[in-house]
Amino acid sequence: MRRTPLVTLTTDIGWAYAAQVKAVLLRHHPDLRIVDVAHDIRPQGVREAAFVLGHLVPRFPPGTIHIAIVDPGVGGSRAALAIRCPDGTRLVGPDNGVLSLAAAALGGGRAVRLDPHRLSPEGTSSATFEGRDVFAPAAAKLASGRALSALGSPTEWKLLRWPKPNLRSEGVEGEVVYVDVFGNAITNLPVEMLPAGDRELRLRVGSGPTRRVRWARTYADLSPGSIGVVGSSFGLLELAERDGSATERLGLTLGDRVALTRARRAGKGGK
Repeated sequence: MRRTPLVTLTTDIGWAYAAQVKAVLLRHHPDLRIVDVAHDIRPQGVREAAFVLGHLVPRFPPGTIHIAIVDPGVGGSRAALAIRCPDGTRLVGPDNGVLSLAAAALGGGRAVRLDPHRLSPEGTSSATFEGRDVFAPAAAKLASGRALSALGSPTEWKLLRWPKPNLRSEGVEGEVVYVDVFGNAITNLPVEMLPAGDRELRLRVGSGPTRRVRWARTYADLSPGSIGVVGSSFGLLELAERDGSATERLGLTLGDRVALTRARRAGKGGK
């Protein structure tokens, strides 16, 4: 028996606009299963959405259709894309880099530039809401079995330049790439880059002063109100405050540089 298609939505448009996208999907394909990944991505947060998709898309079943609507250039010259990955997963969204990390995580693929005339007889769409009028109809047609090639002409897609972590003799350096609802700041530093055996570390944010922080296995291992470093569920190092917001406490924003170094003990040049 053929499985009911699964479609996910990752957007910065909020629930009311997302409902319009769902209405189009269900009007075309009433049996669709729709999963809301997020509708509270920060406005114009292309990099944030790319991070979320890059980490979550591989966890969904092969063949899932993922729609991303984080589109500061809506109505402009940027292309509207549909990408088919080797495992059958389809990615639909704007060509602004938001799909590139997910595509890379699934081994690349081939893409078409969506043609509105192939999506509806009129070939028209709102200049300010292509998520509803282009991406949703394209995803619905893909869910109904339409071939990628029937929706547009072959094209390449924009790659998002992603920061690389730096491993130094005294520690590691990276940046904040995502802030969750609790105010935890996830960095681009893989957990395995943490200096081996160190439980007391020095943290520097940007060019600010250093502070001692503790490496903890869980949030509960931190003292109430204290800042620590934990391994996030993304497999990346995360700055967290027990029962609080590390982002607010440290004044962090996306893109801030973060350095973690060994805390030298007294008698060996430390304080």
